[in-house]
Amino acid sequence: MAEEKYLRQYEKSATGNYLLKQRGLLENVIGDGGTSAIALSQEQSGSVVVPTKAGAVTTTLPAVKSGLYYKFYSGSAQAHVITGGAAVIQGMIYDNTNGTTLAATDVADATTITIANGVVGDCLEFHCDGTNWYVEGRLNDTPTVA
Repeated sequence: MAEEKYLRQYEKSATGNYLLKQRGLLENVIGDGGTSAIALSQEQSGSVVVPTKAGAVTTTLPAVKSGLYYKFYSGSAQAHVITGGAAVIQGMIYDNTNGTTLAATDVADATTITIANGVVGDCLEFHCDGTNWYVEGRLNDTPTVA
C-alpha cells in the first residue's frame, strides 16, 4: 500500500527516467556553465534557469509533455534566446522599456523568443500542456518574437 502511494508520485519521461510529479520547496537552479547553449531535459522540469555568461545564451526547451515547467531569470546583462524546438509558444510578455509605461507583447504561434537587452531580474515562465508551450513574463526590454 505504501509502495503504491510512492509510485503514484512519479511518471516516466520520454527517456525512460522517472519524473517527480510534485516538487518540494527547494528548486533546482541551472546555470549556463560558461557555454552559449543550454538544452533542457524533461527531468529538469520545475527548475530555475539563470544564465550568467557574458554574451548570448540560447536555451532549448525539451519536447512537449503535459505539466513541464521552467522559470528563466537573467543573471547578467546579456542577450538570451529561448526556443520551443518543434512546439509553438503562446502567451503574453510585459515589458517596461521606457521606464513609465507597461507594454504587452503578444506571443502567438512563435518558436523563438529573443531578449536582446536583458537586465538582471528579467523573468519568463514556461508551462506545457502537452501540445504547446505557454509563456508569461516581465522584462525590462521588448522581446523579439518569431
